[in-house]
Amino acid sequence: MQSTKEKQRTNITLTASNLVAARELGLNVSAISDAAVAEAVRAAKAEAWAAENAAAISERNTWIEANGTPLKDLQVLKVN
Repeated sequence: MQSTKEKQRTNITLTASNLVAARELGLNVSAISDAAVAEAVRAAKAEAWAAENAAAISERNTWIEANGTPLKDLQVLKVN
């Protein structure tokens, strides 16, 4: 869990019905918001990485199609 020193206040806008429902259910809106932002950041970073490396991934896939997977003869599990 993060300490208060690591946190920073910010303002967010929620629909009134969602906020009321969350409070009625005793949900921690701040924690839920932080988790959602963390997931969005993770997804955006993964997407950016994939875009930045698309050429290398494509080149690697082309090589594997032409040559097979490296060390294929040492694989324990053979897939037919």
